[in-house]
Amino acid sequence: MIDTEQLPRMAFYTSGLMVVSGAFTIFSSELFPYVLTSIFHNIGIFLGLGMVYFNMIRLSSRRYMRRLDGPSRMPWVFAVLIGGLPLIWITIYDTGWPLATLLIYAGIILFFSALGAHLGQKAGHKAQQQFREQLQAYLEKIHAQQTENSPESTDHESTNRIPSS
Repeated sequence: MIDTEQLPRMAFYTSGLMVVSGAFTIFSSELFPYVLTSIFHNIGIFLGLGMVYFNMIRLSSRRYMRRLDGPSRMPWVFAVLIGGLPLIWITIYDTGWPLATLLIYAGIILFFSALGAHLGQKAGHKAQQQFREQLQAYLEKIHAQQTENSPESTDHESTNRIPSS
């Protein structure tokens, strides 16, 4: 189910990632003519592009999941959106590549998108745990400061004591 409290964050992340991914996809298409130069250019360009999409998905997933409580499917949504844009673009853009090259490109993008979502999910769980620990430490610090500055506790004793009569 969709958590309606998270809709603004979901909209912000998805729209921002679509813009960044789309811009990167369009600007990186300038490298497409160099793919057919040699097999080393092919591998280097495809792996480089795959790593960029991987990092976009992993980092955005980790950042998005940091403040959630529990698992989320958003890393997979990010993978579909970010990984889908270059696949749509390659069908629109006239590369002149043979079918085998197109399939290799699609495979690399799909692989790195799925890997980014998977590792982003794991990194998001770690970030959630760290966020909880930091939040707990911060709340304890604030509570200690409030207790220390309380006018009732001039001798730094607990404010929860029972007053003597």
